[in-house]
Amino acid sequence: REGRGDLFLRFEKLRDELEEMGMFDGCYKQPIPKYATRIGIVTASTGAAIRDIMNITSRRNPYVQLILYPALVQGEKAKYSIVQGIKTLDQMGLDVLIVGRGGGSIEDLWAFNEEIVARAIFDCPIPVISAVGHETDTTIADYVADLRAPTPSAAAELAVFDIQDFYGNIGQYRMQMNRLMKAKLDIRKQKQEYLKRQLLLLSPQSRIHTKRQYAADLEERLRQQMKQQIIEARHQMEIFAGTLDGLSPAKKLMQGYSVAVNDAGRNIRSTKDVQPGEDIMIRVTDGAVLAKVTGIKEQIRWEKN
Repeated sequence: REGRGDLFLRFEKLRDELEEMGMFDGCYKQPIPKYATRIGIVTASTGAAIRDIMNITSRRNPYVQLILYPALVQGEKAKYSIVQGIKTLDQMGLDVLIVGRGGGSIEDLWAFNEEIVARAIFDCPIPVISAVGHETDTTIADYVADLRAPTPSAAAELAVFDIQDFYGNIGQYRMQMNRLMKAKLDIRKQKQEYLKRQLLLLSPQSRIHTKRQYAADLEERLRQQMKQQIIEARHQMEIFAGTLDGLSPAKKLMQGYSVAVNDAGRNIRSTKDVQPGEDIMIRVTDGAVLAKVTGIKEQIRWEKN
């Protein structure tokens, strides 16, 4: 069995070889999507890593879909399991992948120092965030990934956009569009008034009819341009409205989801939000179901689909 010194020498040798091949070069790094909605995760189905990612996602944006490939992350077969997880999720049309595990010794993290894992990450067309161990841990996967996160929790922060910030941005865009529309309309109106005044200043009677016709034609063009601007702005607003509608809790209810609230009307997000014997209400598509808490089960068993 190799000692830590031997493992460290192997680590440095592979790191230098891959760096010489250019696999760490920034020109190959893909940007992480700003608004990812489907995120793949290659990690163990039990452990702190997946729990941390789920908790961060639930807080930042519960509408983001997480797809877990329950991989082995320690032991001789771990490298093959991690590679298979990357290849499997690559076929699912996801926005970004998080590959990693919780902290441990260099022996525990060694699967992420294997060359086949590094090459699988490098060849993956989907942007990959490496999230292995704690902040001080560094693996080959960190060098070759498109982005390195110091912890699995940090990876979730980087991959999952904050829904509240998103709503705020849409409101700002709407106000900005309204300001731009009003400014353009004011400019057009001022130009129209200027042309009318110029027409009144022309004294030769023979040119009055020509100028009036010119003004009428210009006015029609301005009206058509303003109409087109309004149509385009409305179209943009409809797109934003559609996006909001797709993310609304009511829409999720229509798709078959349910929402549980306590007596105070607050969403139940954790087992700590309710007590045995407490009355709760479960909102579904066509109404609500009244229920009583008979017990608390804090651990969730994850099963491979």
